[in-house]
Amino acid sequence: MAAGVAGAVLALSVPAPTAAATTAGQVKRGDVRQAMSNLANIDGVVGAIGQVYVDRRRAGQGTAGSRLLDGKGGRVPPDSRYRTGSQTKQMTAAVLLRLVAKGRPGLDDKLAGVLPEVTRQDLVERADEITVRQLLRHTSGIPDFFASGQFDDPFDFTTSWPGGSSRLSG
Repeated sequence: MAAGVAGAVLALSVPAPTAAATTAGQVKRGDVRQAMSNLANIDGVVGAIGQVYVDRRRAGQGTAGSRLLDGKGGRVPPDSRYRTGSQTKQMTAAVLLRLVAKGRPGLDDKLAGVLPEVTRQDLVERADEITVRQLLRHTSGIPDFFASGQFDDPFDFTTSWPGGSSRLSG
């Protein structure tokens, strides 16, 4: 997920390729490297990491900037893990809205119907009342997950959530 988000964030910073910048429909590697360097030089950005995918296959990866402020800590390793923080909200909303456009789920569908495991495992109160629209607008009333104390280990990269059982899969 983190790599996908990094790629999406990088893609947002890369201008659309021109005919001269493409070979067989692909962005030149130098263009991506330059975009990453430009991103790493923005005030407040320490480093950048990204991956480029062509036809769902990784075509390259790279980094720019450093691991710590003021150029300390050396280069960012291309296989680094990092917290994406609030950026995931926009990425998740974009994917969810694409699914809504395809009719699965609908904006007024209830959370319990879209992700039945939240009801079965009693993970979210009022899951049968909360709509997808409320989730997207952050008006569902679900409390801050981190502040709830239910988040055991923020750096546990082995945790995964089952797929295939919800209406979002497929």
